[in-house]
Amino acid sequence: MTNLALSKEHPVKYFSFSLFLFSAIVSSLPTSSLARASDIVPLFRYFPQTWNTQSGLPHNSINALAQTSDGYIWAGTWEGLARYNGATFDIYTRGENTGLPDSGIRSLFTPPKNNEMLVAGSRGGFTVLKDRRWNAQKPASSMINHAFESSDNSVWLALEDAGLEVRFSDGSESRYLTHTSAYRVIEDKDKRIWVATNIGLYLYSEGKIELASPTHEALAGPTFTLALDQSGRVLVGTEQGVWRHTAIGFSVLHSGLVNESVSSILLDSQNSIWIGTINHGVYRLSQIGLEKLDAKVGLPNNRIFSLLEDVEGTVWVGTNGGLFSLRRAPFTTFTKDQGLSGDYIRAVLEVDDNSVLVGSSSGLDILKNEKFQSVSSPLGRPISILSLANRDSQSVLVGTYTDGVLLYRDGELIPFLDRSNGLPSNEVRAILKAKDGRIWFGTAQGLTSQSLDGSLLHYNENDGLPAHFIMGLAEDRFGRIWIATGMGVAYIESSVVHNLTFPETSDAQYAFSFHADTDGIWMATDRGVACFNFASQAVTFIGKSQGLPVDKVFAIGFDQRGNAWITSNQGVFLTSREDLLASINRSKSQLRLEHFKEEDGLKSRQINGGSQPSLFISESDNVWLASAKGLANTTSQSLARINSFSIPVTIEEVQLDGHVVSSFKGDGPIIVSPDTKRITFKYAGLGYAMPSRIEYQTILEGYNDSWSARGQVRIAEYTNLSPNNYFFKVRARYPDGDWQEVDVPLVLSVQPRFTQTYIFKIVIVITLCGLIWLAFRLRFHHLKRTESILRKRVSEQTKSLELQTRQFEYQATHDELTGIANRRAFDKHALDLFRLAKTSSYSLCLAIIDIDHFKQVNDCYSHMVGDQVIKEVASLIANSIPHDALCARWGGEEFTILLSRHDTDQALDQLESIRRKIKKHDFGYIANNLTITVSAGLADINLASDYDRLLNHADQALYYAKQQGRDQVVVYKHS
Repeated sequence: MTNLALSKEHPVKYFSFSLFLFSAIVSSLPTSSLARASDIVPLFRYFPQTWNTQSGLPHNSINALAQTSDGYIWAGTWEGLARYNGATFDIYTRGENTGLPDSGIRSLFTPPKNNEMLVAGSRGGFTVLKDRRWNAQKPASSMINHAFESSDNSVWLALEDAGLEVRFSDGSESRYLTHTSAYRVIEDKDKRIWVATNIGLYLYSEGKIELASPTHEALAGPTFTLALDQSGRVLVGTEQGVWRHTAIGFSVLHSGLVNESVSSILLDSQNSIWIGTINHGVYRLSQIGLEKLDAKVGLPNNRIFSLLEDVEGTVWVGTNGGLFSLRRAPFTTFTKDQGLSGDYIRAVLEVDDNSVLVGSSSGLDILKNEKFQSVSSPLGRPISILSLANRDSQSVLVGTYTDGVLLYRDGELIPFLDRSNGLPSNEVRAILKAKDGRIWFGTAQGLTSQSLDGSLLHYNENDGLPAHFIMGLAEDRFGRIWIATGMGVAYIESSVVHNLTFPETSDAQYAFSFHADTDGIWMATDRGVACFNFASQAVTFIGKSQGLPVDKVFAIGFDQRGNAWITSNQGVFLTSREDLLASINRSKSQLRLEHFKEEDGLKSRQINGGSQPSLFISESDNVWLASAKGLANTTSQSLARINSFSIPVTIEEVQLDGHVVSSFKGDGPIIVSPDTKRITFKYAGLGYAMPSRIEYQTILEGYNDSWSARGQVRIAEYTNLSPNNYFFKVRARYPDGDWQEVDVPLVLSVQPRFTQTYIFKIVIVITLCGLIWLAFRLRFHHLKRTESILRKRVSEQTKSLELQTRQFEYQATHDELTGIANRRAFDKHALDLFRLAKTSSYSLCLAIIDIDHFKQVNDCYSHMVGDQVIKEVASLIANSIPHDALCARWGGEEFTILLSRHDTDQALDQLESIRRKIKKHDFGYIANNLTITVSAGLADINLASDYDRLLNHADQALYYAKQQGRDQVVVYKHS
């Protein structure tokens, strides 16, 4: 299946119908019937659209058209069958999928009672499409021009050069007219079968077939197509027009068609008859007459092969140059082709129920009963119109670009006011008839008011106006006159001009027009819609931050239903008064709106501003818009009509990680492997009245429990879904219409990995239990066997731990380098002895010994030599002190000695002995010429109140010994 994107509509092909009438709104229709034609509109009110091979069609010759019950539009071409969903074409050709021997399609037929479509064409190919499945049938002997199923389920095949083949519902078959070309088959209300052939019209009855009217010249020659009218009578398309069968024979349908070779006929839902011709385009015969559409006014080609009306009333035309459709779009646009003097419209005013005045750059026109009539200029040349306003029930004031103000009355224009008799400028963009009878004129050089007596009063910047260029005027319920200028907004109350200041946050500078409301004044400005509230005297804005797509809007108006219409250079916006007020009261509230552009019937999205009124809404909710390419018109009813259509919605495609599920038929669950990461759904709402405006919502039950808004997006994606069963649903609608949900939700079954299945989990649990039991048994035997070994090891480890404990205790109390006590052990022991000495009043001395110039030893010999010196000095000290004395390495090259029961003199003698011993000791075995001396500081317990003070005294004495030249012992004294 191939998806081809639909190209944009040709801008040059926007429908420019010029009504071609035969016999001037004929004719054969009784005059009284016109009263019943209110729902039938002229062809120029339809919106056209064209598709060709550039748009995705496989071929430009559209031989057959059909709409299946699911809502798709099908087009049969010489290069395959195209299925259209409102956005793209899917192409089906010959092969295993369709079962067709050739891609050329000549016939599409949808039986009224069966949900199927008969497809036939070249090489006798014949297949039936039902519920998305193709069921190939036995091929015919030659090309099938038309396949038809009658009410008794018999199939009738009209063959090229082989006549008629009938496949009866009982299984039997028959052949008729074997040497002719049959083109069309139909069944009338009396169950009779009619056959159009190249040699005349035939009627089948009880196994026999014969000419229906052998003496009739037109019906005894080539007949090409057949249809039924609203009464069930047969219509025959011939080389001499269309003929209708009645109880008394055949009569011509319309005299204006007698010279036409008719290739197709369609009876639409309004009982209008559409006639496709071989070389002259399409005709429509309705209660408003006979109208013609050909290539001169938008048809792709004048050779017509097929016609179809879909369930929404859109008419599809299959031509030799592409596919063409006519639909009732929300807007109708009138241009010069319908009789306007010019396409550039600036002002529009409905003067009564049947008349609309239209001012353009080329003059003034009046629209009555769907016809335009130009109003002649009193100046002998075209007049450029800028503004319109009712003066009274009989006359209208007309503001111009260069000729001041004219008065329209009784179908004529006459001069009224210009620069020669008091108007400051002949450029008049706004006119207002106030409630007090005064008339206000907004000109390019200021504001002028005309009193009832004809006197004029002028206002400009000197009187307080923000600027002299006037674009819009309005009167509020208090009688104040509001003025929109090129540099701001003002209002006049009691002849005094008051300027209105916009909030700085709005960035707005000026307004184009006003709408006076009960509670305030609405303004169309260069930064969105503004509202001046009478009660609060405040101006609030609705702009881009609230969801308005553009900055600059030209006009705003409200219809009777509360709809708000807003115009701009980017089209027309429709919202509601309620939503506007909600956005004003809640500044962060996003404005809900519809955006109308060319595809909605506008021939230009530029809705002109700067003139008044460029937007006019009548009491009957007729909305008129002045655009750069014609006069646009719509009604709330036309929108409601389209929005009321129920849109069939279908799921077209499912993709798993980008791969299309080829077996997807819309029934049965789709099995999704556990390795799938992304699931994509493509869907379509099959509506053709406003396809670009269809809204979608989706839900995936099992994943979320509420509908997700998709806007106009036709795709939904989900990633990394956990194993489960899911139900995908989609629904669609036109704006404000009723949601239409897909008939059957799509079921997804996301499979678990083997590791996620219950079986795997049960196996894992059983395996774990078995392993635990086995491990327990093995452990039990192992414990029994190793119990004695463990006991032995425990004993050995206990001894080892005791040894390690003793080693740790030794390491904790002895210096690693010297083997004597460390500072931690010394402090603990010295503190205990200090307390005991204080308690028992016996003597105790503490000395700190430091190796002199030890840094030079490290620097000159190395740190390894330094370590050897420390060890040797420690050994000398330990071997020189009494057995009850304690020595320790204090840190670095310092040592401490605690002499218990030694007074100062005894301790001094002991230290001097150690000093001399170290000085005389031969350190040459450590390093050549190495001599070591020490300094010592001695402190007595009698001068220290606590152990820390004793240490401090010894340290001070040591410091003093170093100051005095080292190699000496100093005793701490108070001095």
